[in-house]
Amino acid sequence: MTLRRSLLLGAAAVMLTTVTATAQMFSRGNGLVNEAAYALDRENWRQGAALAQEALRSGELMPSNVPAAYNNLCIGLTGLGKFDEAMTACNKAIEMKPRQWSFYNNRGNIYFYRSEFDRALAEYYKAMTFSPGDEVLLQNIALSLKVRKGRGAARNQSS
Repeated sequence: MTLRRSLLLGAAAVMLTTVTATAQMFSRGNGLVNEAAYALDRENWRQGAALAQEALRSGELMPSNVPAAYNNLCIGLTGLGKFDEAMTACNKAIEMKPRQWSFYNNRGNIYFYRSEFDRALAEYYKAMTFSPGDEVLLQNIALSLKVRKGRGAARNQSS
């Protein structure tokens, strides 16, 4: 047997014994959290809420993604005007991850849509302690103050 043929056979044997690496596996539940966020970013509240609920029911979420799933559910239900259910979802997200500013922002949004502006502002200010100077929070605070002032002026004119 020639040296070249020995090397070729040896290389072929090595190639036959190597195993390719498998793709990283992600659970369906974690993917649903991402799909829900994608739908919610496009203001598809019903689909986003449904995907978040499916993720939570799947039993396949990594523990670190459970608060995000509840937050997505909160956003979707808020968009659908289901404020009591949305509040429950927001509260669960905050309970699990109490220093996440966006969860307080979203709970503040529920209060805003309920015209409970002082409570909305309290939530936005609480969120600011975790994300000082955040542009979203500054905009929500300004809007809440403006609408609250306008509603107060309208009440005074009708009295």
